[in-house]
Amino acid sequence: DNHFTIKLKNIFPWTPDTPNLYDFSIQLDEDNIEGYFALRKFSIGDGPYGKCLHLNNQPYFINGVLDQGYYSDGLYTPASEEAYIDDIIAMKNLGYNTLRKHIKIEPLRFYYHCDRLGMIVWQDFINGGRYCFWKMTLLPTIGFQKIKDYRNLKSFGRKNSQSQKTFEEELEKTVSLLYNVPSLGLWTIFNEGWGQFRSAYYYEYLKKLDNTRIIDCTSGWFDQGAPDLASKHIYFRKIKLKKDKRDRPLVLSEFGGYSCKIKNHSYSDKEFGYRKFSRLEDFENAYIELYKNEVIPYLKEGLSAAIYTQLSDVEDEVNGLVTYDRKVCKLNPERVRPIHQQLTIKKES
Repeated sequence: DNHFTIKLKNIFPWTPDTPNLYDFSIQLDEDNIEGYFALRKFSIGDGPYGKCLHLNNQPYFINGVLDQGYYSDGLYTPASEEAYIDDIIAMKNLGYNTLRKHIKIEPLRFYYHCDRLGMIVWQDFINGGRYCFWKMTLLPTIGFQKIKDYRNLKSFGRKNSQSQKTFEEELEKTVSLLYNVPSLGLWTIFNEGWGQFRSAYYYEYLKKLDNTRIIDCTSGWFDQGAPDLASKHIYFRKIKLKKDKRDRPLVLSEFGGYSCKIKNHSYSDKEFGYRKFSRLEDFENAYIELYKNEVIPYLKEGLSAAIYTQLSDVEDEVNGLVTYDRKVCKLNPERVRPIHQQLTIKKES
């Protein structure tokens, strides 16, 4: 038996506000291993308005931003490690507690900084299959979201068994790589139908590999009824949510996407966003009104998480909270932090 138990007299749980880490050192003969761990629990439990997300057995609201992890000086990889740190700190200063790492896996140093600085990671698996605009974007956006994913795999771009096998292998390798990351609290298996197939099966498959984390099985649409979350993406229209019939925690896993192009800080002349503003003042006011009028009121309907699109501009996508070169933050922390502080799950007094 190569296992042993360490008993701790004092427990200091990990949270974004108190990112407590335990350092350790193990020596065997001439070999020495150093590392760290944290004590924390991500789960689903009871809340004042139904089931909700819990951190360390207490109701906890996930307030985050979509993070695609693109950088103007290195594309997929920043020129320096400080870029990871700067992004995490900038989002914490705005009052966020979560980054949804979108369809990308970062070097382990990124997760280390999330661990030590106190930022929950909502980790997507990598998309597979072919993308179809009208089937995976156009029709779902206007409300057609009822496709079953176990009947015709080709409709989701999975044309052969090798594609399906590759997805399964990558899923296992991703879990193996990131399993010990304390800040990683949620997984996304499929995003907006891209490569989606047999999601109910892969929910159970992933739970067997990792039962310590919450799973967003089908983020956005094509919900097949997986137990953990009712996951919605809402763009182009006013946010309207209903309490989930299965009493699952309700999450806005993508929304917003307001754009404001900043002269001399943009990648190109192109401009993509779900609602466009030419002045920072108008952008910030619209952002605040969005949270006050369309997000916070749904706490009473069981809303447990909100992921705003997105952390930074990405080339012609200028709907970031900071510019692509990270030189300009489009929001004033002193104005938006008080708004974000209202995103708590608690009983009315």
